[in-house]
Amino acid sequence: MTASVLAIHPPQPGLATRFPGARNFMIIVTASDNNFVPGLFLFIFSAWIHNRDATFFVIDAGIEPAAAIQLRRFCEQNGIDCQLVQADGKRISDLPTRGKLLTTAAYARILIPEMLPDCDKAIYMDADTLVVSDLSGLWSADLGDNLVAGVIDGFVEQEELDDVGMSRNEYINSGVLTMNLAAWRRDGIADRIFAKVRQTANSRYLDQTALNTVVRGRVLFLDREWNFFSERYMQIERRPPKVIHYAGSAKPWRYKRVPFADIFNFYRIMSGLNIPGGTLVLKSARRRKMILGLLGLRRKYWSSALAIYYYRRRFTKPHLRSLDRMLSKAPLPGQGSTAAP
Repeated sequence: MTASVLAIHPPQPGLATRFPGARNFMIIVTASDNNFVPGLFLFIFSAWIHNRDATFFVIDAGIEPAAAIQLRRFCEQNGIDCQLVQADGKRISDLPTRGKLLTTAAYARILIPEMLPDCDKAIYMDADTLVVSDLSGLWSADLGDNLVAGVIDGFVEQEELDDVGMSRNEYINSGVLTMNLAAWRRDGIADRIFAKVRQTANSRYLDQTALNTVVRGRVLFLDREWNFFSERYMQIERRPPKVIHYAGSAKPWRYKRVPFADIFNFYRIMSGLNIPGGTLVLKSARRRKMILGLLGLRRKYWSSALAIYYYRRRFTKPHLRSLDRMLSKAPLPGQGSTAAP
């Protein structure tokens, strides 16, 4: 399998014509602009390591040509079936954005059903996620007539929920979704979401809140392990993740010592890509507070320490050992031969 760089604009030929066999494999889609390129490379690599037969689509929402060429070369060297596609910019050019925190890349996922017209289902993941497991459980989710499968967010401000009349236990995070593409096309979901975005331009989460209001009542709820918020490890149920989501501004390719940065860095080194590790330090007195809190027997600091111990023992160490065994049995064909931004 080889990768190719394509530009897709409506009207489009059928997927079966352009990419023979794509319908028969797991389809994983992400979207990125140039701000997320380091995370994008590691997302593709990590998802492929655990799902070798998957077909990948990267929606180009502002990736520099040099980075696109490097992505193609990396995928070719490793035998990753990855296609770089472009969304119809006219559909999303007038939608509100929030600087680097929310660019038009966030809206590209809404167009996936139109960009893959011959596919009935796809997994969508943000480019700041890291896949640490086989995704067959996510791919095989029985959607029925539901529009999406997703994980309850749980951390959206109450004001945001009140504005759209939703409860906390029905609002999902849009960073990891299994999408019913056939139902989206049939029911005109993309146009309905874009209309809602324009109506609620003051919403803090814009695309995510608009998506939630439109798909409400037609959602299959998934376990937290499929969209594990790295920064919220203290506040969510303890469970080894299958997809780590480095949501928020502290990305592991920029900052060091963010939660689960050691997992990201292991994949970074394992990939052979020249992606630098995080160098910035978060302005925080967390370490000093932790020591004082532990000495003072304060409950929240001991809870944090126990959570750190749990994930190191139950997830981080076993996972890294399994990756070491994987590498020793089957070295990667392209390791160490490609540079990325």
